[in-house]
Amino acid sequence: MLQKKLLLLFFLFRVISFKNVYCSQICRPKVAIIGAGIGGASASYFLTELFDKNIDIDIFESNIVGGRLATVKFGNKEFEAGGAIIHPRNKYMQDFVKLLNLNTTHSNDLLNDDRFGIWNGKELVVQESNYQILTLIRLIYRYGLQPFYLHRYVDSIMDDFEKIYSLQDKGIGFENVTALIGAMNQEFVNLLQTSMKDHLIKLNYHEKIINELVEATLVVNYGQDTNVQSFVGCVSVAGAGTNLWAVNGGNKQVPELLIYKNKQISLIHSIVKRIDRIITDNTPKYELFYHKKNEDQLTTKIYDIVIIAAPMTSDQESPITFNNFQNSNLKFTGDYQVTYATFIKGNANFSYFGLDEEIRGILSCNPKQTIISSISRLSSVDNKQNNQMNIWKIFSREKINKSLINKLFRNVDEVKEKKWKAYPSYSTVPRLDKFKIDNYMYYLNAIEWAASAMEMSAVGGRNVAILAFNDYKERCSSLKEHKSNDFNEGNNSHSSEL
Repeated sequence: MLQKKLLLLFFLFRVISFKNVYCSQICRPKVAIIGAGIGGASASYFLTELFDKNIDIDIFESNIVGGRLATVKFGNKEFEAGGAIIHPRNKYMQDFVKLLNLNTTHSNDLLNDDRFGIWNGKELVVQESNYQILTLIRLIYRYGLQPFYLHRYVDSIMDDFEKIYSLQDKGIGFENVTALIGAMNQEFVNLLQTSMKDHLIKLNYHEKIINELVEATLVVNYGQDTNVQSFVGCVSVAGAGTNLWAVNGGNKQVPELLIYKNKQISLIHSIVKRIDRIITDNTPKYELFYHKKNEDQLTTKIYDIVIIAAPMTSDQESPITFNNFQNSNLKFTGDYQVTYATFIKGNANFSYFGLDEEIRGILSCNPKQTIISSISRLSSVDNKQNNQMNIWKIFSREKINKSLINKLFRNVDEVKEKKWKAYPSYSTVPRLDKFKIDNYMYYLNAIEWAASAMEMSAVGGRNVAILAFNDYKERCSSLKEHKSNDFNEGNNSHSSEL
């Protein structure tokens, strides 16, 4: 009798142990994230947090970690080549910096001279002074009090934007971009279909401030004009505000450290060529076909969840083929704006803009008349001023030729160029961009069609992480119940034999 009881206890102990291990295994998803920029890195962080580290993540990156957060090097100094500034109300970027023990620096601390001018191709319509009060007087003389009203209006937009943080804290995910933007403020949905110019005119702003100040922010931030939809237009104006900051040592450290410090992540430097939707145990899974650069041989791997954290429009360099999906869900329409970032080591010639002295930079407010979108002097990412190293960055929508460089600079020691497809080409055409494109497959970069910015990518990263977690948790619960019932039936039959 005692022996039977001991055998029964031993058997029950093994059953409980097996069920715990088995349930843990079936609820530990294998996840593929395609793209190691700030979006993919954010998604990996939030997924790891949601699954309490009970997750395995492969991140596929064909280029460098950081994506459009990148630097360019002159000598032993690095300079921001991609996303350079962060808004003081960008919560996730601030949280990441604290989490990763990084330091920050404010944009107006980078150089002694922080004066900018706005150029229409013929003259400077605005020129900042060394004295802030004089700059304010010039703005009021030209635009009245409208710059202050515009600042207050954009602040109200930011107030509504911040509602997304509390919604995501509650575990609420959104399957499409319109739903996410509308959750901040339902009126934001209309902004996606109204041009920035028409929107501001309706709010009684004068065309002068729209065509000069607002257009200058859009030209430098997105290489586009005030015909873009007005949600991204407001994001652009916010990016011209005060107290902007950057990560000391380079903004790219955020995605790098989010990935390299996460033990649940394996980084795979490969190009994903194809994704097949397959059915296993009546559940969709995804087979990825990938290869390293300069190699043809494909490797395959199967995943429970796939997050695409890279642009999928047809104008991208590495298109992915999708098999066994519903085609209507996998049409990535639109294209990305080409921007050239030209970095020059030399002495700028500001007489080209009609100035007798050098200032921090020039912003164009008339891209049809000017070749350059902006020119600005840079400081290195380590926040150390180096007066001996004059490094300038020119943004343009076309390649800068040598003749123009010679007009803009008295002497040139070195030139480096980076061609970006950095952000979508925006319009007011209604879009139906989806985050969820299959049962357990998600498209993070859909959020860029509302606005492209570091914080937007982080918001998109958390949104798809929440969707994936909620969807997989539901699947996991049903699997647990099904397997538990099967095992209990088997357990009962064995118990009767004892």
